[in-house]
Amino acid sequence: MSWSRRKLIRATLAATALAGAGGLLAACGFRPLYGQASTTSSGATVDAHLAAVRVKSPVWERSPSPFADAGRAKFDARVSQVLHNALRDGFNPYGQPQTPAYELGIELSEQITETLTADSGDAEREDLTLNAHFTLLDAAGNELLLEDQQARLAYAVLQEPYQDLIARNDARERAARLLADLIKLRISAYFARSG
Repeated sequence: MSWSRRKLIRATLAATALAGAGGLLAACGFRPLYGQASTTSSGATVDAHLAAVRVKSPVWERSPSPFADAGRAKFDARVSQVLHNALRDGFNPYGQPQTPAYELGIELSEQITETLTADSGDAEREDLTLNAHFTLLDAAGNELLLEDQQARLAYAVLQEPYQDLIARNDARERAARLLADLIKLRISAYFARSG
């Protein structure tokens, strides 16, 4: 048998296996979470429900002094902005709805933990934990969903002030984007189930 014939047989077998897997997924009740096939019990798609959510600017748990914890800022307004924009773009890339059916409120808090220290006592690695306590309300103000999500990232501390600041801010922005994805997934699952 030639190589081209073997490749043709393998491709045919792979296509048959994929078609069979798709049939099995359909038989077990699998439904896509996004797109036109994601209809809910109300008949609308999950995407349509997401597009009707107005995302309020996140509120930070703030200290009166931004440099209270050993010279480190307890909050960064940029992180709130990154999370807000990622959620808005994820729910409705065409902008906030004019007449929202839902409203999403978020309270953020951040914690930095030294996870690896050198013999001198200086931190060499830190964990940044970004917590979001979010509430989804309907147009009448009734609470539909109240949950917490958390994103945790680690970064190296080099004992160089500028590089450490850049690493910490990069971890904050990545955590905010990860948190936005987790919140969108949770709210999408809620709409798919309760629609």
